[in-house]
Amino acid sequence: MNFLYNVFIKLIDIYIFFSSKINDKNKRILEGRKRTFKYIKDKKLDEKEFIWIHVSSVGEFEQAKPIIKLFKKNYKIELLITYYSSSVENKISENNQIDYHFYLPSDTLNNMKKIFHSLNPKFLIIIKYEFWKNLITIGNEKSIPIISVSSIFRSNQIYFFPINFFKNILNKISLFLVQNDSSRELLYKIQIENVKVIGDTRYDRVLEIFENFEEIDSIKKFINGKNTVVIGSSWKSDIQKIKNEIIRDLTDTKYIIAPHNINQKELEYLENIFINDTIRYSDLPQKNIKKRILLINNIGMLSSIYKYAKIAFIGGGFRGALHNTLEAAVWNIPVVYGNHINNKKFIEVESLEKRNIGFPIKTGNEFKLIKNRIFKNRDTGKGGYEFIKSKSGATNKINEFLKKYLK
Repeated sequence: MNFLYNVFIKLIDIYIFFSSKINDKNKRILEGRKRTFKYIKDKKLDEKEFIWIHVSSVGEFEQAKPIIKLFKKNYKIELLITYYSSSVENKISENNQIDYHFYLPSDTLNNMKKIFHSLNPKFLIIIKYEFWKNLITIGNEKSIPIISVSSIFRSNQIYFFPINFFKNILNKISLFLVQNDSSRELLYKIQIENVKVIGDTRYDRVLEIFENFEEIDSIKKFINGKNTVVIGSSWKSDIQKIKNEIIRDLTDTKYIIAPHNINQKELEYLENIFINDTIRYSDLPQKNIKKRILLINNIGMLSSIYKYAKIAFIGGGFRGALHNTLEAAVWNIPVVYGNHINNKKFIEVESLEKRNIGFPIKTGNEFKLIKNRIFKNRDTGKGGYEFIKSKSGATNKINEFLKKYLK
């Protein structure tokens, strides 16, 4: 299995290399990885004492933010963040609480030996799913505590198949701080008992955003008191499903669209669909604020923009990669999203649906019907804030369990 795993890692590397010729995201990953070992040397990280947190992408970084804030507030220690996806690079670079950051190289044995030859963190936190075999194995051999935070497990995951290779990876982790009881029970079944249930730090994160909200005057002026639908982290698959209902909407409803990929091609794609009916956020304020559709062309505003919505449509649902529904639900508004079986892996989705806060749809017509129903019945979709508040507190629990590693 070791051989097959290493072949798999090589195949990923080959894919990233060749796709980087046409894919900007993979090009940034390739170029970022090339800089990693020079960065380590230039920053003299072999001489530093720090906590290492590894995230995959934007979602995991959002889960890490409350932990980062916690460490910086309570402990005089530096933080290193590593990451896989290029989508999170700028957000990490702009965060002034992070002392060091770089792309994690591909999980080859040589790369991980070289990494741990240069790094000696007090401990390594892995957010959610990043169970790279060689990373964990070499870290374990170096007696570095490895803590899995906000992880969640399901019975159909490969770790619970009758293949010891994957179970052995998890066995090398010092502590699991999981989201729910079922994850703990699944780990118990494969004889992993170093497990504590702490919940999900995303609840803490969205509450923090809610409590620190600052008015966005240009958005407020754009909607001008009208019913507003915020379409957050949209993919083309989302727009294709609901575009006709937006075009045919003859009411004075305003639409705010924040694409998942904010780039020139994506913005032009939206402008070509909704011809002469859009304005970019960077062009506000202008006389043509009478446009119905505002396109968000910057990063970092979306979670606050939901404050101005009567309805939130969350992107990624139709492709089975639903984005963060909690960011919208905290504002006591209903959240609508594409119906896909893969979305059930997000445990908060089931909770939102049971509370009539979350509404999956299959077609554009369903989008129109649910939108009209919500605008007519103002009480639909309430209760998100109280639900999220009831689930908060994971960050404080993490602090209690990690104190011993900080001595």
